[in-house]
Amino acid sequence: MYQVLIADDELSVLKSLMDGIQWEELGLTVAAAVNNGEEALQILKTGEIDIAILDIRMPGLNGLEICEKLCREQENLQLILISGYAEFSYAERAIRYGVLGYCLKPIEFEQLTRFLLKAERNCEKQNAQLPDSDLLDVLERGDQETLEKILKSSGMEKEAYVAVTVGENLVSVKGACMVELGREQYGYFMKKPLEPDVLEAWTAKKENLGIGYEEEKIPLEKLSETLNECQVRAFQYFIDSGEKVCCRQSPGQNDFLHEIRAKISANQWNQIADSLKELTEKGWQKFDVRYALRLCNLVHSGNLFREEENDYYVYSIRQLTSQYRNMRDMLKRLTDDIREARESEEKQPVYSNMAFMELMSYINENYKKDISLASAAKNCYMTPNYVSQLFKKETGMTFVHYITQLRMEEAVRLLETTKKSTAEICSMVGYNDYFYFLRIFKKYTGKTIKQYRAEL
Repeated sequence: MYQVLIADDELSVLKSLMDGIQWEELGLTVAAAVNNGEEALQILKTGEIDIAILDIRMPGLNGLEICEKLCREQENLQLILISGYAEFSYAERAIRYGVLGYCLKPIEFEQLTRFLLKAERNCEKQNAQLPDSDLLDVLERGDQETLEKILKSSGMEKEAYVAVTVGENLVSVKGACMVELGREQYGYFMKKPLEPDVLEAWTAKKENLGIGYEEEKIPLEKLSETLNECQVRAFQYFIDSGEKVCCRQSPGQNDFLHEIRAKISANQWNQIADSLKELTEKGWQKFDVRYALRLCNLVHSGNLFREEENDYYVYSIRQLTSQYRNMRDMLKRLTDDIREARESEEKQPVYSNMAFMELMSYINENYKKDISLASAAKNCYMTPNYVSQLFKKETGMTFVHYITQLRMEEAVRLLETTKKSTAEICSMVGYNDYFYFLRIFKKYTGKTIKQYRAEL
């Protein structure tokens, strides 16, 4: 919640403001209510206040003088003035100092509420600004010197608290260093830990999926590693349905994965299906979403992250959670896929040229979105296995290889014809994982994004 200061030398006005505004409903907290300008200025200089409501006339130091002193020092501070005098000179000076609103006494609470809502929107816009467009690149390179400078510009030294959110809305954290990690994924380096009321306000919104954070302050050299860990925690809702907040690290399930890998090597697919069914019945509480991703790729490809062009390959946790509703849904569909694959070995599908044309039309219209073999098959009323075999027969390449080719060609075009950031291009060509996009681009072009831009 954003912090509000109220300053007025009339105690009755202070009480009226405290009682007359629905602060909690607005997502605001009155951090201080004082009756003189000197005390108000000292509190405001701490930098902890987001919105200030100041009386123009107060003994010692009035509201306009406070505005004059702070307008250059704290550009992001939202200022609202109140006065019993409708004088143009007051309003003129208020505008000059960047004051958001000017309310006359007796105060109309509806008008003041409108100003407060506007102030809150301004705060959200300011907190949403990225500190450095190359922050993701800095994290990828492990450039600690540059990372230190970025953190310092946001008031942090060589350590920070870390959090990651998955969902439509940003977490409003004052002084945070925020970076977009992928589609609806945001990472935060913060001076302070996330407050319980911030967590509660964010998770209360249905469209927000999960948040992962670290309770301890993390040193500079471990920030990138911790950011990745918090990203995993933010997706833990996939495993623990309904649990949006996670601050712990799961022990994982390597033993189960080893068991599945051994059965794949022995071509024991019926036993694999039985193991998945047993896992569904006994529960998967010790799983974290990383192991769910590995299990999915292991069953579909017969290996672990070696054959990225496999049609069933799921390249990121975000893609996994958009492809399956939750862990239970994933296990059921993996079991169904095993049965379908066994059945398809016994009968050769009949290919249709019309079906292929329909498929190609769908791909060319939707490759910039979060498209997968499963989603393409569903929209074209085919089975995934049929689509995979049809594609290989007609094009000589895998479904995923073709999608990747289309996306990389579009990424190159955007680099050559626009000034879009790397993160923007990543999202525009259909990837929801920034670091995977960087890796695929280098594999496709033989160059990093920066190298490619430098040669244009």
